Amino acid sequence: MKYILTLGILSLILVTACNKRTKIKQEIASNFEGMQISEDFDWRMSRLVTFSITHEVPTIVKVTSLNGQDTYFSGKHPGNNETLDVSMSVPNTVNSLLLNGEQVDLAPTKQSFSSLNNLYVEGPKLEDMSGDREVNLVNYGLSFDGINDNVNLGDIAQLNSATTFTIEGWINQTDVTAGEIIFKKGNNPLFSIIMKTTGSSLYIYVNKVNTYYGSVVTPFTDGDWHHWAIVYDGNGASNADKLKLYIDGNTTPLVLTFSGIIPEETFNNIGTNGILAAGDGTQFTGSMDEVRIWDVARTPTEIHDFYNQIIASPTANLVANWRMDEGSGTTTADETSSNYDATFYGGTAWLEFPNAWDSDGDGVDDLTDDYPLDDTRAFDNFFPAADTGTVVYEDIWPCYGDYDFNDLVMGYQFKTVTNASNEVVEIFGTFITRANGAVLINGFGFELPAADAGVLSNVVVTGYNHTQGHSTIDGTTHLEISQTNPVIVVVDRVNDFLGEYTNTDPAWPYESPVTTIVKIEVTGGGPFLTSDFSLDTWNPFLFINHSRDYELHLFDHVPTDLANSYFFGLCDDRSVPLSNEYYRNETSLPWALDFPVRFEYPEEEVDIRDAYLHFVEWAESDKVLYTDWYSNTAAGYRNAANIYPVP
Repeated sequence: MKYILTLGILSLILVTACNKRTKIKQEIASNFEGMQISEDFDWRMSRLVTFSITHEVPTIVKVTSLNGQDTYFSGKHPGNNETLDVSMSVPNTVNSLLLNGEQVDLAPTKQSFSSLNNLYVEGPKLEDMSGDREVNLVNYGLSFDGINDNVNLGDIAQLNSATTFTIEGWINQTDVTAGEIIFKKGNNPLFSIIMKTTGSSLYIYVNKVNTYYGSVVTPFTDGDWHHWAIVYDGNGASNADKLKLYIDGNTTPLVLTFSGIIPEETFNNIGTNGILAAGDGTQFTGSMDEVRIWDVARTPTEIHDFYNQIIASPTANLVANWRMDEGSGTTTADETSSNYDATFYGGTAWLEFPNAWDSDGDGVDDLTDDYPLDDTRAFDNFFPAADTGTVVYEDIWPCYGDYDFNDLVMGYQFKTVTNASNEVVEIFGTFITRANGAVLINGFGFELPAADAGVLSNVVVTGYNHTQGHSTIDGTTHLEISQTNPVIVVVDRVNDFLGEYTNTDPAWPYESPVTTIVKIEVTGGGPFLTSDFSLDTWNPFLFINHSRDYELHLFDHVPTDLANSYFFGLCDDRSVPLSNEYYRNETSLPWALDFPVRFEYPEEEVDIRDAYLHFVEWAESDKVLYTDWYSNTAAGYRNAANIYPVP
């Protein structure tokens, strides 16, 4: 009876779909019969790469693309000659990676490494957010020996006749016995901006005459590194409103003792240079790093959020930014368009930090810590690493459709947050419903078939979109019940986001894609590593026409426990569950594909071969030819007229 009922449902679905699709290409079956595809062909456009790393000392491990822009893995090796296995899903088009700056040509099997450069000392150069220069992951600063050395910053015009500014930097003062200038702008002490120590006190002068200042017991006497930020706002109602000093990112300024009335505007010190470590009886002795100047009064929140972060240039109101990361030479570059490149004098020298600051004390230095102020989190790992991936479906399975692979176009990317011990804290899955070329009402979910058994009872899932009640979820974990492996239904009715034929036919109005962010939070058990979730083996699926048991998966992917096996072998499907062969026809064609990048899909009723001109050659050559058939935009690779024109 169930078999008859299933056939009836299938017939109804196909009749409904064909009535609405006016030009379904039913000849697709015969068109594809001529393709010669190996029975072992798996239709995957990525492969799993594993690095097995043995190392003596704790070391940050980073695996990136050759240009450093895409990070495939970030984590920490525990040292003690232990072995750390790092597994990554890498597009088939990628043949080499950087492992801590050293090029590794990928082999088809696990690769082992016993020698590993320390990331801080010999790390790769990564392009910063501004895209205008390279930043070495070695952390440098400047050292001053107290013998007539200083740094000339040039005439910083934004501090002349200024009504607002913020000056900030890092300092480690090692001699606190006498007067030492940290920063000054102006040659005449009566008309200068000055920050100086006098043994026990710290003074901040805002010119006009040298009795206009704020002072406090110096916080720089403990021999440690400290961040300082002077914030000046001449429009303030009182001295305390006009001049503030923030230390170490605290949102509450130090209480200053004032002399005189802080002026509403700085003196026009045109032609005078800004100086770091200028002498005033006794030269400054110690170190400095990351000095920045803004032409606005930064808020306490802005200072707190960015005091230990590398700032991209250009950034609004950032008028000077000396990162001091060159490590050699007698100048340090201003990263902004102001071009206040600074020159060293006297004994100014480079200082290399074998280990950068570790603000949260988790053992991961701030420079490589994605969460430098949170000791429960340290690294972000993305899958796919380089881009938003895409899964696409033909939902007339088990019969042929028009093979345009746009019945659902779903973008995806997972971000796994781990701590300093590489243990998973949480996972964010971002799903972007880009196109709905179906007339059937479908839902979308995924399974983690290789997840550790403990995951089933030690996570909680939030962020999914359920409006139809098709999926029954556990009241605690919010995973789908009656499943051997973790299963999450992301959206149970795609039409809640995009209606039928949306973003597949250029004649119809374009609608903005809809993003759903699912959070998987670890609540106990474990600890769990990224391998315990094994996202790179994920099993995304479509369930068709309101029927939760009517599942469509990728080629040879095993259905979930809730799938109805009666669909296998019907119509054009030639699945053989006993042989673990699923969702394939007799010539090994799929009904779904998974791309490691953002895929530009065909228009409605255009089969994929007419849009991507090397699709067949790639498949018939068993991935030897045209591995980039889907991403290469060079002439001869695609027919742009047959690809949906996303605005």
